[in-house]
Amino acid sequence: MKSYGKTIKEIRLSKGILLKGLADKQLSMSLLSQFENEKSTISCERFHHLLSKLEVTFDEFILMQTENTFSASQLAIIEYMEYMYIETIQDWIKLEEQYEKLYIYYQENYSLELDHVLQLFRFDLAMKKEIIQDTPVLEAYKKHNHYLEPAKHYLLNTDTWGIYELKLFARISIAIEPSLLFRCLKIAVKKSQRLSKIPGNKDILYQTFTTIFSVFCFFEEVAYAKETFKLWKTWVFKEEHIEQAIFIPFYEGWIAFLENDVSLADRMMEQSLHHLETLGMSKSLKGYRIFKQLILTNEFPGIIVNDPLFGDFLDIKNY
Repeated sequence: MKSYGKTIKEIRLSKGILLKGLADKQLSMSLLSQFENEKSTISCERFHHLLSKLEVTFDEFILMQTENTFSASQLAIIEYMEYMYIETIQDWIKLEEQYEKLYIYYQENYSLELDHVLQLFRFDLAMKKEIIQDTPVLEAYKKHNHYLEPAKHYLLNTDTWGIYELKLFARISIAIEPSLLFRCLKIAVKKSQRLSKIPGNKDILYQTFTTIFSVFCFFEEVAYAKETFKLWKTWVFKEEHIEQAIFIPFYEGWIAFLENDVSLADRMMEQSLHHLETLGMSKSLKGYRIFKQLILTNEFPGIIVNDPLFGDFLDIKNY
């Protein structure tokens, strides 16, 4: 296992921060250098102060330090998610039982992430019951989006966004009103330029764009969807991100559909499907064909959750 000092050095270098950029009254350059090179230790107070300056939470640090993919609480979340795809009220009852089990786990093993995810799952649970009972989605949303208020309050009152806050932003974006959501997206774009340099987070901005764009589409906020797409496309071509570029026509087609130009939407989406077929990306091709059908028949009642914790790209949350 790597030392704490070595992990701190890797984080600092990945963010392009010089030692003098971290030095202050509590942390001299000499002490920092010795700590990074395993020649000295620092107090817990100074260590947490150092994490704060690096804008990394202790949980994030531990994941990087141990090189584990998921923490114990995240594994509990993943286990719960195996029950989330339901069709009947009997399935819903089983899901509610799993929620109660996860809540008991949370009471015995508190973590901030689990606290916020439980709010999301409570919202999801309430929405699923309403949908099974044929309640219109937007009516159900207005009735239950209060479940996400505590997580929203935390996010909007946190001055310094780290990796966790950026992921939380995407996870609870469904609860943020459109004008504020777009302002937060512009903040997220600035933050992600630095955070994407941390190992395992190079695509965090694109994961955020996908979710926020789908939220605006869900609420038929065409103007905000177009502005989000414009930002997204600019970054894709600026960074020459080939994989993302393949999907740009598809999402441009989604905008065309929202503007009632179904013929253009079909042509644009087919461009992306053609690229996927040419490249032999059969799994993505299959998923996007289904995705296209759902959008063009107006049967896509959800948002895209592109989050490693929540599964593959086309695992859709039906909000």
